[in-house]
Amino acid sequence: MLAPAAAPATPAPPPALDANGQVRPIYLTPPQTLSGTGPVIGIDLGTTNSCVALLSNGRPIVLRSREGYNTIPSVISLNAQNKLLVSHRAKNQLVLRPTHTIYGAKRLVGRPYDSAVVKQVRERFHYEITPDAAGRAAVRLGNDVLSLEEVQGIILRECKEMAETHLNQKVERAVVTVPAYYSEPQREAVRKAGTMAGLKVERILNEPTSAALAYGLNRELNKKVLVYDLGGGTFDATILRIEKNVFEVLGTGGDIFLGGIDFDNLIVDFLLERFQEKEGIAFSGDGIALSRVGDAAERAKMALSERNTFEVHIPMLMMDDGGRPRDLRVMMSRQDLEKICDPLLNRTIDVVRDVLLDSKLRAADVDDIILVGGMSRMPLVREKLKGLFGKNAQASVNADEAVALGAALYSGSVDKVSSVVLIDVLPMTIGVAMPGGGFKRVIERNSPLPAQRSFAISTSQDNEERMELSIFQGEDNHISANEYLGTVRVEGLPKGPKGSVRVAVTLKLDSECVLHVEAREYSTRKEVKATLATRYSPEELQKQLQVSKEAMSAAEERRGADLKDRAGRFWGFVKKALGRGK
Repeated sequence: MLAPAAAPATPAPPPALDANGQVRPIYLTPPQTLSGTGPVIGIDLGTTNSCVALLSNGRPIVLRSREGYNTIPSVISLNAQNKLLVSHRAKNQLVLRPTHTIYGAKRLVGRPYDSAVVKQVRERFHYEITPDAAGRAAVRLGNDVLSLEEVQGIILRECKEMAETHLNQKVERAVVTVPAYYSEPQREAVRKAGTMAGLKVERILNEPTSAALAYGLNRELNKKVLVYDLGGGTFDATILRIEKNVFEVLGTGGDIFLGGIDFDNLIVDFLLERFQEKEGIAFSGDGIALSRVGDAAERAKMALSERNTFEVHIPMLMMDDGGRPRDLRVMMSRQDLEKICDPLLNRTIDVVRDVLLDSKLRAADVDDIILVGGMSRMPLVREKLKGLFGKNAQASVNADEAVALGAALYSGSVDKVSSVVLIDVLPMTIGVAMPGGGFKRVIERNSPLPAQRSFAISTSQDNEERMELSIFQGEDNHISANEYLGTVRVEGLPKGPKGSVRVAVTLKLDSECVLHVEAREYSTRKEVKATLATRYSPEELQKQLQVSKEAMSAAEERRGADLKDRAGRFWGFVKKALGRGK
């Protein structure tokens, strides 16, 4: 997170340098102090596309981009002249300069570089993923290393400028949406990205809840609804009870590695297999050629949601050993597409069934189904949901715009007392690490927010004045397969024999799922300092918790195997195309 601009009397700090010692280009100007006043906009910060909306005369409207579109690609790029491009202009570089074009950053934001998730996705993208100074996942753009917060900040700044152009005034406040299944560090990363863009994030809103607002606000409804949100990079299923303007989440579930990108990858796999069958040689093109296939796969997927057949034709995809150009020409049918996508869609239906169980509901208890995200337009999605619920999905909500419209509607509640009540839930269990690497669950997933739980810890040494407790988020019984949030340091304890000093630690989650920690010593009832500012590397954690390397490796492999299974055979083609295969 960039620091506020210094006062005029303070000398300017030295310019930041890139990896080669050159002055680093300024992609985001350090923000001035934000006023906290003025209009509030709603931003759907998506994996593939983002959307901006605002209230105009009490009604939410979606803003058009400079190119005239209702959404903008969540992409940034450096062109051949080292000029930063954003949105549509950046997406145009995806085929020409894939290693200089950053997309899908939302999947990695807020994640440690050495986490199992990041390890498994490094090979999925054509650009380089690298650690930043704090050990978080970052990306290389030219000679520069950008944090994921900076990447998202650049996209948020584009959204801010769209609103300023429309309103002809400065915009410094926003309601920003995130997947319901986002972890606490990822939500904090979005706040940092907003600050970098010159926006005060007034509220972080879960995407399904936002879509439900667009559907049901001020409609005097009394219904239970399912929001099925299948976007470019993430999937969420959320069941809400709407009673007039009270929106209560009954259960939520999801997969932050299941979205349109994954469907595209399977289509690429299919196209390259057909290419090999027809041409008699395996695909051996470079990253640019592979990007062309990915672009064609996305177009085929979209076309086959509207028609029954589509011809994919890529002239001169690659040169064979004899120097002869080879074309890719495949006639795809909707039946082909549905066969390819069926396993991934079945995974979404499994999540929906789990959410029904968590909500203690039967399929017949759900009154309406709201489809959100571009992938939800696939006819097979509607068929599968109709098979489960026995009813058609709602057609009254725009799949691409609903989340942003809901955020804009909620923006009207920021500065005044409102009748809108949102009751959300914790998407993933929060707990503490135990000696040996076990995971003790403290606040269970799907607990209504705000929530708080307390537990006691005792000193393990004589005259111990400081204790530490590592906090994780996830559903596995071992910490290595869950996400590390940080380590609580409790200081200022009274001296005494081992075990005689006990501390009540309270974990509090506010309505936006932001974690706060409190600690109180039992005998004196004195509140002691507790902060969640400490972060350790996996090696340091392993040493502190006395976790065996074998246990750590087993959990990492278990999580890694799950991600590898999801990736499919497509990544073998990626390795070969980029020269990484054996």
